[in-house]
Amino acid sequence: MFSSLFDYVMIVLKGSVPIAFGGTEQPAAYGELVSIGGLNPDVNKKLSAAIANILETKLSVPKSRLYLKFYDTKGSNFGWNGSTF
Repeated sequence: MFSSLFDYVMIVLKGSVPIAFGGTEQPAAYGELVSIGGLNPDVNKKLSAAIANILETKLSVPKSRLYLKFYDTKGSNFGWNGSTF
């Protein structure tokens, strides 16, 4: 159906957004990952580890200062190209 899983990956990063985490303003991050199917507890755990490693090595955000929220949704909840998935 889709030529590649990564044809439909979108990432938005907003830097310099004030965020208090654990009572301090040290580097921290909050992310939301939305998928049309494919998420489950095992996948979420692996994604969380991979994303935490990237943010720690590339952006100096400690793993302990990152929250991720996972959403598994239906294609009909996403509009694209004048229709939905």
